[in-house]
Amino acid sequence: MLIAHISDFHVFADRPETKQVRLDIAEVARRVVEDLASFAPALDAIAFTGDLTDGGSAEDYALLKEILSPLQVPVLVVPGNHDKRQALRAAFSDKLPFEKGDFLNYESRVGNLRVLALDTLIEGRGEGALAPESLNWLAGKLAHATSEPTVILLHHPPFPSGMASLDNASLVAGREELAAMLRAYTNPLFVLAGHIHRPYQASWRGAYCAVGGSPAFQVALDLAADRHELACISQPYAYYVYRIGRDGEFTVHSRLVPLDR
Repeated sequence: MLIAHISDFHVFADRPETKQVRLDIAEVARRVVEDLASFAPALDAIAFTGDLTDGGSAEDYALLKEILSPLQVPVLVVPGNHDKRQALRAAFSDKLPFEKGDFLNYESRVGNLRVLALDTLIEGRGEGALAPESLNWLAGKLAHATSEPTVILLHHPPFPSGMASLDNASLVAGREELAAMLRAYTNPLFVLAGHIHRPYQASWRGAYCAVGGSPAFQVALDLAADRHELACISQPYAYYVYRIGRDGEFTVHSRLVPLDR
């Protein structure tokens, strides 16, 4: 099983909402998609952990879907803080089994892999939260333990990067409840997130965790505890490719895509 992990494209049809987003992000996103589509052997699915667009308009999602159209495998998305629930649901309801109700949670399967997608969006805010409804939904899913690996997707990481200003604007509600569920779950479990605009991996509450980077803009590594303003850097975009076995054994590879030609 080969799963790619991408994040934070921030595609826009008219003009960007975020000043750091590069103006040629649509072209750059096409380059990343071209690399994903040509990966050999073929990928089985792609996890896309939020901030699909930069403004969340219907036009933004139409452009994003056109950019993603060369991909012939499932693209499993969750909303980020720059997305809009109603527009995202309308754009992807033909592809993804969203639950009814206010939140864009869903369960999907790719081969022997169970995917649980979580909505952490607080519309109009940068930070994220897991609402009680989402936590109850996840608890019910994890209560049905499976020997097959389970992947949890969400935009705002509950596990820290060590960059305080970014961590303070990540998952601000539902973290401890999620941590308790992960501790209690004994089968292979992966937690994939975005939002930080810098790829990193972690072990948190017994689970393997990772954040996917962003081709829209990239944050420099700065682990100074008292630093509040983080610089942007220019470097190739790295996405992860997970090779996951039926027993949960896995390897993680970084795939680099040049952003400038």
